[in-house]
Amino acid sequence: MAQNGTVAVLGASGRTGRRVVDALARRGTPVRAVTRSSPAPPGAREGHTADLADEGSLVRALEGAAAVYVIPPVYRPDEDVLIAAAARAAARARVGRVVLHSVLHPYTATMPHHVLKAVGEDAVRRCGVPWTIVQPAMYVQTVSEIVVGTGDDVGLPWDPDAPMSAVHLGDVAEAAANILTGPGHEWATYELAGPERLGLAAMVQQVADVTGRPLRPHRLPPGGWSLFDPGSTEAETLVAMCREYTDHGLPGNPNVLSWLLGRPATRFADAVRADLARLQVAGEGCR
Repeated sequence: MAQNGTVAVLGASGRTGRRVVDALARRGTPVRAVTRSSPAPPGAREGHTADLADEGSLVRALEGAAAVYVIPPVYRPDEDVLIAAAARAAARARVGRVVLHSVLHPYTATMPHHVLKAVGEDAVRRCGVPWTIVQPAMYVQTVSEIVVGTGDDVGLPWDPDAPMSAVHLGDVAEAAANILTGPGHEWATYELAGPERLGLAAMVQQVADVTGRPLRPHRLPPGGWSLFDPGSTEAETLVAMCREYTDHGLPGNPNVLSWLLGRPATRFADAVRADLARLQVAGEGCR
């Protein structure tokens, strides 16, 4: 348990890591931000550099930590190897607990990046350190920040009516902080899903309603969503994900998340409003 010790966050400079660091810091937990090269985010008491591909650097970065939250890089073809290295490093550093940030429904054979997380989960369970695994759904922020972006013409990369249970990243970070600092979470696997089943078109419309932006959604052809170089493994993984979303969506159940939070999970529109308020407080304006 980590009630009275330092929590290390691997991947602390990313979108998820920054939120987890912030959630831990707000409750007074000492946080060690472990990044590959970026400065430690605000709220971290310590900053260490380490590479998931260099197990020795991970061991040095984790020594003395009571718990570690492992956020692996997404869409990497070696993600399972990197998760296993983090788990071994935690055992070698004698960390008290490992919490892995996985994904909702990791055992989905048609999505390679989900399967890699499933293999990584197995490595965590076998590492000899008390563990917890969290399996978040697609983030609300994936829609509001990545799919929608900054333009008003919004390409929809999968079936706009396929059911999704998008989860607020703020809820995920709060649940992670509760798990890392509270008792009774060892040997548990938790699905973290939002409280609604919405299609992508409905989510985009809610972004438009909350922000007042005149969004114009249109369906993209298969492979038309370009986040990576065409023909790369990452691009092919993204195509496979969009195909699976079109065929089956990614629905989940919010009960576990609500239990971990001690309150109802945040609805989609409220999550968008919370992010707008967060940007305004930070002086960044809103898109």
